[in-house]
Amino acid sequence: RTCLPMRIKKREVLFSVIIVLVMIFIGIFVSDAILQGAVSKSESYRTATVIENTDQFYYGMDTNFGNVLVYGDVSSNSSVTYDEIGGGFIYIEKNKEEYTRHTRTVTKTDSNGKKRTETEVYYTWDHVWSDRRHVEGITFHGRTFPYESIELPAERLNLDSVGVDNRMNYIYVGSDDRYYYNVVPMPMTGTIYTSLQNGTINDSSALFRDMTPEQVIAHMEQNETIYTVVFWVIWVLLTCGAVCAFLYLENKWLD
Repeated sequence: RTCLPMRIKKREVLFSVIIVLVMIFIGIFVSDAILQGAVSKSESYRTATVIENTDQFYYGMDTNFGNVLVYGDVSSNSSVTYDEIGGGFIYIEKNKEEYTRHTRTVTKTDSNGKKRTETEVYYTWDHVWSDRRHVEGITFHGRTFPYESIELPAERLNLDSVGVDNRMNYIYVGSDDRYYYNVVPMPMTGTIYTSLQNGTINDSSALFRDMTPEQVIAHMEQNETIYTVVFWVIWVLLTCGAVCAFLYLENKWLD
């Protein structure tokens, strides 16, 4: 039988409708929970105080201001790098890939319809090793904080931008080894969402790169719709799959 057989029993149609209704009923509850979670998160951003200058930022830390959105530059008085890269970064990650030989068993059919099994050899670039370095302290609005205080998004380093010879943004060592790098450049500008308490900021405060506080709020509000839409797209596909799988079965118990 195919997914949609030529002869579908009336009872199968009825049961398929029941499956769809049950999936919709469950989906409504799950979707509502997802939406409420997104709304609650975006509400915490909407109600956060927008810090407009350095003095207000310092005052907020000294007076336990609570949740805030602060725009500024994240930098450091020190830097890290690798000798072959040069320059200086807040964070750098060196990744190694090896050109690796693999085998797999495949079944092929010749022109006479006869099947045969053989071992096929293929090669892929596989990640085998990473090394990471970061500064000890980062500065924001002139105040130094531990590196872990702000979650900084890393990006793939464009090796051309640092004047390093490369092929397709990789440094090759021989024909079987190559390296690429992820970095956090400095300064990195954006808005952090954090809580000002006890003279400092929360650990793992979120940085929204190249976004103003107003853009961060709009972004979080937009996520409310995106999360719901993505859920329903996935849920509809799952529902269709469930119905299709049901119709594929013989379902003799419905006779």
